[in-house]
Amino acid sequence: MTAPAARTGKRPAAARDKSGGSSAKAKAGPAKAHAAPRSRAVSAGAKQAAPERRRQQDRSAATRARLLEAAIHSLFTRGYAATTTMVVAEDAGVSRGAMLHQFPTRVDLMLYVYRGVYEADMQAYAEEMAKPYDARQRLRAFIALAWERLSNPAGIAVLELMLGARSDPVFAAQLAPLKEQIEQESFRRASIWVQSANVGRTDLQRLAAWAMRGLALARMLSNDPAEIEQSYALLERMLISEVEFEPQATAEPAGRAPRKRGGKPAAS
Repeated sequence: MTAPAARTGKRPAAARDKSGGSSAKAKAGPAKAHAAPRSRAVSAGAKQAAPERRRQQDRSAATRARLLEAAIHSLFTRGYAATTTMVVAEDAGVSRGAMLHQFPTRVDLMLYVYRGVYEADMQAYAEEMAKPYDARQRLRAFIALAWERLSNPAGIAVLELMLGARSDPVFAAQLAPLKEQIEQESFRRASIWVQSANVGRTDLQRLAAWAMRGLALARMLSNDPAEIEQSYALLERMLISEVEFEPQATAEPAGRAPRKRGGKPAAS
């Protein structure tokens, strides 16, 4: 038998390599050399992910735009009761899964339509009011645009939503605060855009909006829409007269003696 190797007190080279000796150090260099390309690859992947996220956001926005357009068309042509999420998805050419991803419930979709129409209206008003009108032209342009926006298919769709909420308690509960917020914001902006006497009156603005909505609905149901246009022309003249009217100082009632500065009636 071969005698076992004598113990010299030194570990073999293989042992030194495993415990972090010179051979392990030699291997550390190539390992570090490979780390840099991997880090660059991670950075490149992050840069590629950002455009992909933007593309997904663009696709999502495009899907929502198609659904908004389809929902407005359905509300205008079919009414609130018949405008379901599946009907809107089919009209928009959107899958059921894509619809549910964007709007899990019908209420979510209807609220989106209400706000979407409002935002489009405000954009239209802002562009029109930016034109170089004088005060009277600006007032006429604002009233004419209000009639156009409230009587077009999107305006009728909003009217359908408000009427439909009467028979849908879940939708009504969520629509009420949004409707209040939008109405107040609309009144505030109107007072800024139209710098005419009395235009900031809430009663006058509410009367104008609901009178126009009523006429818009009447025009849809009328056999002679031209008659409704005549009614609108009369409403326009009345609104201009009321907005531009500046009350004069109140005169003393007839038959009452004029007062002195002290407040007592003058001697007759």
